Amino acid sequence: MSETAHDLPADERHACLVAERVLGARAIPWDINGRQGVVDAMLLLPDGKKAAFEVTKLAADGALQIDSILAKDGYSWPSPGRWWWSIEVGSPYDIPRLRKCYTRIALMCERHNVDSPYVLWRANYEDVDLTWLVEQSSSDMHGYPSVPAVEGDVKRDAMVVPSGRGGGVDRSLSGLNSALESALMRPHMARHVEKIAKAEADEYHLFVPLHFTALPFSVAYGIMEGDALPPEPPPIPSPVTHLWLAPQYSRRVILWTPSGWQQHFPYSNSLNGGR
Repeated sequence: MSETAHDLPADERHACLVAERVLGARAIPWDINGRQGVVDAMLLLPDGKKAAFEVTKLAADGALQIDSILAKDGYSWPSPGRWWWSIEVGSPYDIPRLRKCYTRIALMCERHNVDSPYVLWRANYEDVDLTWLVEQSSSDMHGYPSVPAVEGDVKRDAMVVPSGRGGGVDRSLSGLNSALESALMRPHMARHVEKIAKAEADEYHLFVPLHFTALPFSVAYGIMEGDALPPEPPPIPSPVTHLWLAPQYSRRVILWTPSGWQQHFPYSNSLNGGR
């Protein structure tokens, strides 16, 4: 990659390195030096062709903000009481109030020897913060009475993480197109496609890092952990010719080209080509 690559944000540098490794290309950072409305990079392909290369993340509303805020705290807050506690955050708007009241709520639960605020709420325990957490927030808390917050020299802070997800898994990826249709209609996607359309190139690549919240759980997990390829072409907007999907926490990247779907494993020592 060009020595100017350090001028690109981390996500874009990472995407360029993946493209170089998968395609044997050379990535030239393009959205630098004050250029406006241009793609993030140009790829010089082994066959002499040039590809416009644009990178944009997909995530559920607020998910990236939650990650950013919690990462600054090291995904932990000071232990609220005698037990170890875990806190799942479902919305960035919950965080300011949750910071102020999680200790009170945990101490109430410990005092009544229950491991969940929901149990107190079901028992009609009256407290404004408890009611807010259960009825109005998108977050939750859970205590572990058998795991002390302080044990000898060990001090366990409360673990604070984004809310988890679960459900069935779409191992055939038959639901991918429906999920992509909705995702690719998000307002910010149009701006990135517009930049691709303005580029002078032989190919037009859209590289999408997929946050684990970006698509329905069944599809997201199917891409992340499965080995199947989607059964049909993706609903990509013109003039995009190549679509990269790079799921969070996965070794796999799937790539649509005019010849069909491929999967690659650019994070390992060897690459696996199309199937």
